[in-house]
Amino acid sequence: MTVTVINWETIYKQYEPKVRAYIQSRVSNPEDVNDLCSDVFLNVISKKDQFSGEPKAISSWIFMITKHTVAGFYRSRRISEEIPVETADGTDIEEMSANSETLELLADALEKLDQKLRDIILLHYYGEKKLTEIAAAMGMSYSNIKVLHKKAIEQLRGCLI
Repeated sequence: MTVTVINWETIYKQYEPKVRAYIQSRVSNPEDVNDLCSDVFLNVISKKDQFSGEPKAISSWIFMITKHTVAGFYRSRRISEEIPVETADGTDIEEMSANSETLELLADALEKLDQKLRDIILLHYYGEKKLTEIAAAMGMSYSNIKVLHKKAIEQLRGCLI
């Protein structure tokens, strides 16, 4: 049995922009975004010994840590400010709220998927990998990945309806 060594510096460089973008879509204060992004990777490093998955599943693991970190941020803050109608750049708050709610529903639906299906969706959409790359990484045929991808999308639709 071969043990795969994970280069955590490479993981940080690869996922930091995606984690930051996810956090920025949910938190408006740039200082809080920086703090939360740092917290995510501090959690990743402090819990790296607990990570028992394959290297290909690391994106789902990091996504879950990120989601829980942002949720914890809002739980601890209980912000009670008046919400402006528009952000500083003119973006409509209602539209952003609808997008945020949709993303949260999607995240909840993703949690309900089998790990393999979740990995395929996260690698394809969050990790921006082609289905052929996912097939190679998971040691499966392209046609099998296509079938599993379609199954995952159908299950997500079922959860979101």
